Amino acid sequence: MRVAVFGDIHGNLLALEAALHAIRHDAPDTLVCLGDVAMGGPHPRECVQAVAALGCPVVRGNADRLTLEPPSPFRNRGFPGERELHAADHWSHAQLTDAERDVIRTYQSVVSLPDLLCVHGSPERDDEALESATPGTRLEELRASYGSQSMWVAGHTHQPTLRSLPGWRLANPGSVGLPFEARGEGFVNLARAEYALLDRTRGGWQVNFRRVPYDVESLRRDIRACEMPHADWLAAEWVAE
Repeated sequence: MRVAVFGDIHGNLLALEAALHAIRHDAPDTLVCLGDVAMGGPHPRECVQAVAALGCPVVRGNADRLTLEPPSPFRNRGFPGERELHAADHWSHAQLTDAERDVIRTYQSVVSLPDLLCVHGSPERDDEALESATPGTRLEELRASYGSQSMWVAGHTHQPTLRSLPGWRLANPGSVGLPFEARGEGFVNLARAEYALLDRTRGGWQVNFRRVPYDVESLRRDIRACEMPHADWLAAEWVAE
C-alpha cells in the first residue's frame, strides 16, 4: 500500500497544485491531508475546495480550527512580522464562506488507517509539535494512549522529520504551502511544495520525502493580486528554492 501524506497548505494554491501534480505521478493508493488548509495565503477558499475535490480524509489542524472561531485580537509576543501575519490570517478568515466552513467542520481530529495514524499536531492537541526534540517519554505516553500503529505521521511544524523509536516510526512530511528555513539572521519561505510517500512493505513502512519547486514570481503575483494586507511584505518573504 502506498499513501501520500501532505498538509500545511496555508492558502497557497500554486503550491498545492504543484504537489498534487507530482502526487498523481507517484500513483498512491490513498491520500491523506494533515490539515491547515486555508489560513494565511492568497487563495484560502480555493484550497479548501481543491482538497475537498480529492475526496480524501483530512485532519483538522490548529489553523483550520481557528477558521471556525471568531477572529482573535492581536497579541504581541515579540516575534518578527507578527502583526503582518496576524493581519493576513484575519483576511483569510474573512474570505471563507459558510460553504467552506461547513467543509472544514468535516475534518477529523485524527485519521486512522491500517497500521497508520495521521494527526496534525499530536492526537491530544492540534497545536502540539512532535519533532526531533520531543522527548521519547512524551511520544511513548501518547502512543500508549492513542494508538499502537507502527507508523505515525504529524504535521504542524513545517519541517520534514523522521524518527525511529522502539517498534514504531514518526514522520512529518513538511509543508506544501509554507516551508521555511533559517537564512542569515532571519527566516525565509521557500517556493517548494513538500510531501511524503509512505510505502507499506513486508519489512515495515518506508518513507520517501518529496520536494516540488514552482515559480516564486507567480506566487508573489498571486499575493499582490489578491489584495491581502501587507502584500508587498508577504511577497518579499518568499524566495526560490
